[in-house]
Amino acid sequence: MPNHYTKFSTLLPLCSAKAGILALELLEAMRAEGADGAFESDSVGFKAEANEPPDSELQHLWIHHDERGSIEDVLTFVYACCEKKLTLPVRWSLIWTGDCSKPCLDAYCGGAIVLDLATGTKIASISLTNWAYQIEHSTHQVLDVDREAAAQAHDCVMQNQHGEATSETPAMLPIRTALAAAAFGQTVTISGVGPD
Repeated sequence: MPNHYTKFSTLLPLCSAKAGILALELLEAMRAEGADGAFESDSVGFKAEANEPPDSELQHLWIHHDERGSIEDVLTFVYACCEKKLTLPVRWSLIWTGDCSKPCLDAYCGGAIVLDLATGTKIASISLTNWAYQIEHSTHQVLDVDREAAAQAHDCVMQNQHGEATSETPAMLPIRTALAAAAFGQTVTISGVGPD
């Protein structure tokens, strides 16, 4: 029987060394709640330890797991740290991978989530399994923009932001198409390379 793994490793930025101590105390208190607590399981699906990167004054908590981690447990803990104002007011991301000890058709996956630690709210998230399925089944549009078109679209957007009148360029068509598709609930990816 195959073993399934969820792996991740990230640094959670904290506002001070004291916040690092308080965050670890909070984690222990949440773990002590057991099955009736906020975490999915008694074992808590991640490890956390204080970590000060070299050449930095910032304090971080290293959150990681290399076997059966729980993304939900990590998010529950991070939201609790945000609520207690232990984190820096910045954007933070968690990226994970799903792996398997044997080749199975439904065993490999991954994803990411970005949070605003100032408010404790989700900014964006992606499941690679859902993303691939949507593209495969034509419910997700992928629009390709070449370098010149990306530069023209960039210039047009920047001019509009500064109140300058601009004429529509052909480069704006993929951008408008993407926005229209998003308005109808479709997921859209714009791929290409621009000057910035």
